[in-house]
Amino acid sequence: MAIEVGSIGYNHRHDKDYYAQFPEGPGAYLFLLVKSDSVFTINGKVRTVSKSSYIIINPKTPCFYKGAKGNYTDDWFFFWLSDDDKTFLIKNGIVFDTPVHLEEIEQLSALIHRIAFEHFSADKFHTEIKNSYTQIFFYQLIRIANSSEVVSSDLLSAKNEKLIYLRTKLFQDPLYFNSVDDMAAFMNLSRSGFQHLYSSVFGHSVIKDVISGRIEKAREYLRSSNLTILEISSRCGYKSEYHFMRQFKQQTGFTPTEFRNSDTWNQIKESRG
Repeated sequence: MAIEVGSIGYNHRHDKDYYAQFPEGPGAYLFLLVKSDSVFTINGKVRTVSKSSYIIINPKTPCFYKGAKGNYTDDWFFFWLSDDDKTFLIKNGIVFDTPVHLEEIEQLSALIHRIAFEHFSADKFHTEIKNSYTQIFFYQLIRIANSSEVVSSDLLSAKNEKLIYLRTKLFQDPLYFNSVDDMAAFMNLSRSGFQHLYSSVFGHSVIKDVISGRIEKAREYLRSSNLTILEISSRCGYKSEYHFMRQFKQQTGFTPTEFRNSDTWNQIKESRG
């Protein structure tokens, strides 16, 4: 590939009033590594783009974009490439004028940082080094685009709906999923990709919600049933009654029996107050 990079910017942070406008297209290919939730209008179609996404805009594609909730941050560069190189990229999974969500962008961002450094450098061989980093960047992008961790932005909202359903099940029915691997399979993601997506959407690990869902369901059984502690632990997904008792105490500060013998949670807190 012989891809030539023109203007470039690394980790640019714009205020909430920033609004990029290319009504007749950017004039060259524009690569954007989006680092904040954003709203794009591409060819007249409005798209919500999540952070950790990339977009390549064609030279003549009308494009407008801004931050969705405030500041807008990205890495970006304008570039030129031959028709043969574009065909090569497309055949290897790179799309144009369509936002694509990535599970991990740190490697790509680090490469853009290196390209930008060489772009503005006056050191010997800076152009050759910049061109080498640019080739590495696009090969790395191809590798990521062909991994199971890529989710198009159009599909991301659908996956988020499934993710919300999954999280609801964790609290309503702790036995619905047997393992993190089952959850990942339900989402059609790898185990690591699922865990990363879950954390990025909800702000904490799926294991935390697994535990919270089990404890919440156990509290419900303790309040409203005559089930034994062993039966409750089994219905909440625990293989060991003692593991359940230990985790319940860790999460609430009280044993299951103490919780059951008090009329309300507030009375427990007051009695220990």
